[in-house]
Amino acid sequence: MTHTIELPIRNVSCEACEKVIGRILRKFSHAKIESVSADAQTLTFTCEEKDTDTIKAKLREYNYLDEEKDSRPHFSYIAHQVIANTPGFEAEHQLLTHTLGLAGLLFLTLGLSYMAWFSQNELFIKIWPVLALVPLGIALNAGSLIHVRHLRHHFNCTNGMMAGMTIGMMSGFMSGAILGATNGMFVGSIIGMAIGMSASAYAVRKAGIMGILEGLMAGLMAGTMGAMLSVMMLSDNLMAFLYLLFGACTLILGGMSYFIVKEIGPIQDERKNVGFIPLAIISVLVLLIFLALIVWGPKSSLAWGSL
Repeated sequence: MTHTIELPIRNVSCEACEKVIGRILRKFSHAKIESVSADAQTLTFTCEEKDTDTIKAKLREYNYLDEEKDSRPHFSYIAHQVIANTPGFEAEHQLLTHTLGLAGLLFLTLGLSYMAWFSQNELFIKIWPVLALVPLGIALNAGSLIHVRHLRHHFNCTNGMMAGMTIGMMSGFMSGAILGATNGMFVGSIIGMAIGMSASAYAVRKAGIMGILEGLMAGLMAGTMGAMLSVMMLSDNLMAFLYLLFGACTLILGGMSYFIVKEIGPIQDERKNVGFIPLAIISVLVLLIFLALIVWGPKSSLAWGSL
């Protein structure tokens, strides 16, 4: 038997969000949207009575059901739950430990690379303070990308746009700034754009075209801006700027993970878990490619490696 009910909703910001709700309802026989209020606060739909609770659960899963929020999910509360490996936050705890372990492994790889191949390379020694930021950047962006990957199927348009912009902006800015300092504006811009745009598109590719476009634009802008700022600051406290930049990017990526947990909830789908070993292999390869590009790649006259 079918009936019509009204539910309070949130985060329905555009027609694409309504289409997502429509796809949810089409999975149930005789279920369909009747209307969405002009202020996007109320959803009216028809369904069979036996499916009502399941539909509510699906809307809750996609963060469309407007329920009174628990007052606890402030940053300190969520951080404590993740660090303490509280039940329900096991996947986030594992992701945090993987990210920290990955950073340690990449720093070790950087040190071994120096001893094995670059101990006599004057350029490597000269730009060592810059190179020390590369493992940190790779680990932070890898952890953030995996967090988004776990939950992108539950993003609405706003969530997808925020995640795409953050991933594209941070990965593009960090890589562009490093290579802009060591290789110059051209190489820094090209690689920064490529990394920012590809990372964001991969991260939110299942969250809708708006999130993808937001990420592509952010990667495009950040890759060029990071390289340009490094070139402009070569003789003006560049090293201090880079460390401040990476500190700010760390806070922003951490804020994005907090935003995801608060808006979407903890990771529930264990099938998408990425093991530490494949993550480590890919990250080490990325680090080695960065090192090779920094040491042997083309350099402009306005780069730290050429001065």
